[in-house]
Amino acid sequence: MATACTDDPLVSMPASDGGSGSQTSFEPPSSTSETTAEPPITSTLPTTGSASTGELTATSGPDGSICGDGVVGEEEQCDLGEANANAGACTLECKLASCGDGLVQEGIEQCDFGLGNDDSYDGCLDCAFGPRCGDGLLQAEHEICDRGALNGTGVTDDELAPCSLVCGYFGRLLFITSQQYSGNLGGVSGADLKCQAAAAAAGLEHAHTYRAWLSDNFQAPETRFDQWELPGVPVILPGGVVVADDLADLVGNGPHTGIARTELGDSVFNRPVWTNTSAFGEIFSIDDHCENWLAADIMLVARRGFNALVLEQGVDWDLWRAERWWTSFETSQCKQLAHLYCIDDGFVLEQER
Repeated sequence: MATACTDDPLVSMPASDGGSGSQTSFEPPSSTSETTAEPPITSTLPTTGSASTGELTATSGPDGSICGDGVVGEEEQCDLGEANANAGACTLECKLASCGDGLVQEGIEQCDFGLGNDDSYDGCLDCAFGPRCGDGLLQAEHEICDRGALNGTGVTDDELAPCSLVCGYFGRLLFITSQQYSGNLGGVSGADLKCQAAAAAAGLEHAHTYRAWLSDNFQAPETRFDQWELPGVPVILPGGVVVADDLADLVGNGPHTGIARTELGDSVFNRPVWTNTSAFGEIFSIDDHCENWLAADIMLVARRGFNALVLEQGVDWDLWRAERWWTSFETSQCKQLAHLYCIDDGFVLEQER
């Protein structure tokens, strides 16, 4: 007996591309020659929280809350929706901002180092800046000077040098050596090494670039200093006293005050200094230089300067300035002892660091 004809597709036939477009499952024909269409198999993903909608829901906590939806869930301290911010009152994790969370709340806190908050220098106490460079208060253990907003501007509000951005004095350091030497300095280069050793022993910056204010028969500061022209950088003594507005002012007008500070910051007056250098940084004599600073012979002489007067007023003070005694005062035997002037020839502007 022939099997009844049916419109159902055969099991081996692929699902039709027509209709709803979804794949359909079929069972093989029953013994009654009729097939029964089973309902399509569907998958419902589990959800957390209230009644399931059959859709995948992203959640941030077991109560189904979502940080950022503007609704404060059981696992959230706050939720301001799109206003959540790590610099705001409610963080991106829906936690209330608090001092010690490591986040700086704008307009409320100056700083927040989390567990690192303390009252140390450059620290953060109660989420406000502690003592630091730039607060206008001198912390002697950490700073040389601090003028607050004036730091790094090149402007000073007293007789001392301006403050740098790192709370040191802004300027090119000049000092008289604490030690004295005979005319046998080991040449000009040997004198430079003596300046560098003194600067290093005192812990001065750029110690390896100091040069002696010294001339022999063929070279002088004007020709051998790398930074002969450095406008706008004051020449200063240890302790911040300004000697000249810059090197051009020093050679053009002479020092404003005596060069009376050693590398250690000690004050010394009425001291001879080997120079053989004119007021303009040039060679003073082609003969008076202790055989190019290599001899301490009683028969040889060299030109010396006179560093400072105790009393900076009166006739002697006027002569000291007018005649540039600081660099050229007298000729002396090379066996005698005298100091050296040393100047920072490696100064680096802060914006170049």
